[in-house]
Amino acid sequence: MDTQPSKTEIDAAQRAQIFFEQYGNDFDGAAALPEFVIAAGDYISQIVGSDIADAGMALIIQGVVSASGSTIRSPSDWREALKESRSNCFSEWPIGEQLLELAAYAEYGIVLDDGVALQSSEDPKVLAAKIERLLGRAQELEASTPIAQWHLSASNELSRLVMIARNRWALDNNELVEPAALAYFGRVSEGRIRNMMSGADRTFTPNDGRISAVEAHKWLQGRPEFWNSIWREQSLVQYDATRIAPLRQPIFVPVARDGTLFHPGLQRAGSYTIGKRGEEEQVADFNDALEKLHRMPVAYWRRPNGNGNWGTVVADHWERVDALDFTISKTPGAAA
Repeated sequence: MDTQPSKTEIDAAQRAQIFFEQYGNDFDGAAALPEFVIAAGDYISQIVGSDIADAGMALIIQGVVSASGSTIRSPSDWREALKESRSNCFSEWPIGEQLLELAAYAEYGIVLDDGVALQSSEDPKVLAAKIERLLGRAQELEASTPIAQWHLSASNELSRLVMIARNRWALDNNELVEPAALAYFGRVSEGRIRNMMSGADRTFTPNDGRISAVEAHKWLQGRPEFWNSIWREQSLVQYDATRIAPLRQPIFVPVARDGTLFHPGLQRAGSYTIGKRGEEEQVADFNDALEKLHRMPVAYWRRPNGNGNWGTVVADHWERVDALDFTISKTPGAAA
C-alpha cells in the first residue's frame, strides 16, 4: 500500500506548486484589502464629498474590476464592484504580490523566486533579508490601517497572515512563539495549547504568555500537519529545471496537480493568461495560447480555484483530448 510522503520530505518546488494551486482557498492576506479600501473611500468622502470621492475610487479599483471581466456601471457603484472582483486584488495590486510571497513563507516555510533569474539567490542571508522585507511591509500596512477606528475586523486576513508569518520567523530564529500561532501550525485549537501551558504536567513552560521555540519545535515534530521551514536549505523554487523538452502536439492539454486543465473557458477580460509569474502574457485566442503553452519548457496558466480566486498553476502532466469535444463547456478537472 502506497503511503503519502511526510511534509518534511516534500521539497520547495513541490511546496510552491501546492501553494499556487491552493492559494485563496484558506489563506489570502489580500482578501482584507477590499474592506480596507472601502473604509478609506468612506473616510475620504466625509472630507471631499461623495461625488468626488466616488469618481476617484472608481479609478483606483478599475484595474481590479477589469481583470475580472466586469465594468463599473456608475462611480457610486465602486464598492459593490470591488467586492465582486475581490479575488483579483492579490494579482492586480502591487502589495498583493508581496502578501502572496509572504503567505508562501508563512504556510509552507519556503521563499519564492522573484521571477527574474539574474536577481535570484539561494544564499540564506539574502533569503532571510527578503523574508524580513516582506514581513516588515505587511506589518507596516497592518499598523498604519486604523482597524479599530474604522470598525474593521481584528481577525482580518492581513492580520492573520502577519501573525502566522511573524511567528514562523520566531520559530526559525529561536524566539518566543504565540499560542495562537502554534495552534495554527499544529492544527489544534488555541485552547488546547493554553491548556498545555498550565498545570503540573504541562508541556510548555510559559514565558511572558508565549512558548520557547525549542519547546514549540519539539512538539511540532510530532504533528504531521506542520510544514517545517526549509528556506535555508531549499534550492531556488523553479520548476523548469525538473522538466524536459516541451510537447508540441495541439491535441494535448496541460493538467495541473489538482486535476484542473487548460480549457477554453479560462478567458478573463477577453484573454488567457499564460506564463510563469513575472513573465505572464495575455493571449486572446485559445489555440494560440495552447500553442504557446506547448512551446514553453514548463506550462503555466491562470485559472480560478474553487473560491473563484485566480491563481497560477503549473503543468503536472499532459492529457490527450478529443478536439471536437473540447469546447468552452469543458470544465476544469473534467475527464478527457
